Amino acid sequence: MPTLVLVRHAKAEVAPPGPGGDHARELSSRGRRDAAALGGLLTDGGWAPGLALVSTAARAVQTLEGLIGAREVETWPTRRIYDGGIDGVLEAVREVPEEVGVLWVVGHEPVMSSTAWELTDTGEQDDSRAALHGGLPTAAAAVLELSVPWSDAGPGVAMLRTVLHGR
Repeated sequence: MPTLVLVRHAKAEVAPPGPGGDHARELSSRGRRDAAALGGLLTDGGWAPGLALVSTAARAVQTLEGLIGAREVETWPTRRIYDGGIDGVLEAVREVPEEVGVLWVVGHEPVMSSTAWELTDTGEQDDSRAALHGGLPTAAAAVLELSVPWSDAGPGVAMLRTVLHGR
């Protein structure tokens, strides 16, 4: 079964004035520590990525760098994760090669928790979905198992396995 890990970026600094604005925001020192901690939890849980999709925002790219540490991971940066909403995320996921077993998507709120909510099967896991109700805090990940190939990712095709926090 394909495993999708939806990650909210770690704690970022306040938006800098001038060019780049929100897109250029970088991680705080706490954010860097939290990203590394979450990466350890995901790897220890058996969810090391075969591929990572990442928002082009600086804080998301830096979060992914903290998550993977020194490991080599194929990475596909895409603006769709920054400003494409749930549809943008799902479009990017549907392009993932079938041989990828674990996919990480590093993005932003409220899109990461909303995507997890959209993908999960409402009939069987109302209790576990409650962990998504307030959204994902910074440096948190929702781990989902899909019952279909990446190309068919859509509403109700996943089970939420856990929500992990890097702080």
